[in-house]
Amino acid sequence: MTRIRGPETPAWRPFRGLAAALALALSLAGCGYHVSGMGGKLPEGATTISIPMFVNGTAKPDIEGILTTAFVKEFNTSVQVVSDAEVEVKGRIKVYSLVPVSFTKSDINQEYRLTVVLSVAVFRDGEVLWRDDAVTDYEDFVVNETSVAATRKAEEDALKKIARDTARLVKERIMVDF
Repeated sequence: MTRIRGPETPAWRPFRGLAAALALALSLAGCGYHVSGMGGKLPEGATTISIPMFVNGTAKPDIEGILTTAFVKEFNTSVQVVSDAEVEVKGRIKVYSLVPVSFTKSDINQEYRLTVVLSVAVFRDGEVLWRDDAVTDYEDFVVNETSVAATRKAEEDALKKIARDTARLVKERIMVDF
């Protein structure tokens, strides 16, 4: 059945949903709302940032590259990352911990929890502008009982996920504070 607009139905009525959406968008535009990961700013109008290789303070070799790369990629979405900049983000890996979290009926480990703790600080001209010495994240991964290589790959994938998630969180915290 087709509705026919009679004299009592205003011509603008079909567009009221569009008008409401437009009004909402305009009201949000001026209130500081932003898409996660895209808002915020660096201190004192800085436009560049440098992120040197994180220091690995753990016994686990070769993890600093994965974490540093994730931070560079994440910050690169909002600011220019260069080797010599006005603002510097320094990181130190304090903890890299693997703990078994589930077992089979035969008491064989079937899942690990990887926990990483970082110390991250933002500097400008040697002055600490922001610091958190206990940035912590964890990720669980499954043990492959038939392949050590597959288990190592799962551990590396868990570390990469932690690195991406932590970099996003730290960037948002740093840039919102300024």
